[in-house]
Amino acid sequence: MKRALAIALLALPVPLWAKVSAEEAARLGTVLTPIGAEKAGNKDGTIPPWTGGLPQKDMPRGSNPYAGDKPLYVITAQNYKQYADRLAQGYQALFQTFPDYKMIVYPSRRSASYPQWFYDATRKNATAVALTDNGYGFCCAAQGYPFPIPKNGTEVMWNHIMRYNTKGYRGYIASAETQPDGSYILEREYLELTYVYNNPKTTLATLNNQNLYAMVKTLSPPNKAGTADLLHVPIDRIKEQTGVWEYNPALGRVRRIGEVGYDNPLFDGLMTHDQLDMFNGPFDRYTVKLLGKREMIVPYNDYRLYSDQVKYRDIVHPGHINQDLARYELHRVWVMEADLRPGFSHIYKKRIFYLDEDSWLVLGEDIYDNRDQFWRFSEAHPICFANVPVVVNGVQVHYDLQSRRYVVVGLTNEEPKLIEYDWEQAPSYFSPQQLQKFATAGK
Repeated sequence: MKRALAIALLALPVPLWAKVSAEEAARLGTVLTPIGAEKAGNKDGTIPPWTGGLPQKDMPRGSNPYAGDKPLYVITAQNYKQYADRLAQGYQALFQTFPDYKMIVYPSRRSASYPQWFYDATRKNATAVALTDNGYGFCCAAQGYPFPIPKNGTEVMWNHIMRYNTKGYRGYIASAETQPDGSYILEREYLELTYVYNNPKTTLATLNNQNLYAMVKTLSPPNKAGTADLLHVPIDRIKEQTGVWEYNPALGRVRRIGEVGYDNPLFDGLMTHDQLDMFNGPFDRYTVKLLGKREMIVPYNDYRLYSDQVKYRDIVHPGHINQDLARYELHRVWVMEADLRPGFSHIYKKRIFYLDEDSWLVLGEDIYDNRDQFWRFSEAHPICFANVPVVVNGVQVHYDLQSRRYVVVGLTNEEPKLIEYDWEQAPSYFSPQQLQKFATAGK
């Protein structure tokens, strides 16, 4: 399978860490935000305090709450070294590779917001949840970020994987696989997904180690159209294997296949399966080190990249996306390093992840090959849908600096309507029998 729906577990075998104390948990909602970010701004005021994020309100398609913001400065190939301490290695490589590359930096807006029940669940988790199965699972939560006050890289990455995406969603997305000259092949898919974890109705008794169920089918290009996949994704994937079924239109039937992950290639080899959703793992081939938190310039509030007034050809440019449409801000991020373990195989020897403190989203990833040379860079462009509310990282760009090619995933600009959030179906709906109906239905 090659879908952005595979979910991962993380880390080396690790001991079972203790839950945080009641005194530490009391910081949530006071000096920390309800999900564990520093509520205060930075010393020089370039990062503001978090005051609740975007208030919940209607957001017609194309809304941009920060459309009136003016750029603070523009980083170019001529001046990027002045900002090197706040730039991922990937951005520095892009400046070195493409003389026309730029980053337009805007005022920092801490827009991330979630439902109150999700905040309440996260607060309870601080003193209730701990790693299990040597870090490949956790107990005891059915909603909320499991580790709002993390103590290690495993817990940090669990927050990214188990973040809130509503009860589920359905809709159409597209991906653009590019050539160095800016030409591209567009792949369009329709998906239906239901979460078990983070559904308000789920209890510890009904969770049953399940994270999500999903079906995805390819609509174009013609040589791929008609294929479809069904996924049953557990939380602890060591305890229980992911169920994967595939419908092949040439055979006209459904068959169960083994899990596909790690460095199996996607989009003409421009990215790997475990780069879907920025990271979906598993992480058992790497050692994990939490490097702490840094102030860095990252994509944020990229509403223009989701606008229905923008066409795909406006986004896709030779070498890199149209940087006039991208917005960057200064934010605090968690930094985590993953190094390939001796005796294990992966085309990526080292990976550096940058996670937003306000949403736990992976916003960037530096990637090194087995010669210790910088190779690839991934970035996610998040927005907050205040009408839901939910923070999403739909538009993601995966750069291969050596081939000067990239792929953009999660495009919705030219779709008739946006993804429908808080959509759900019962687990029984996601069956191999339903997959064949799903694949052959007119969508």
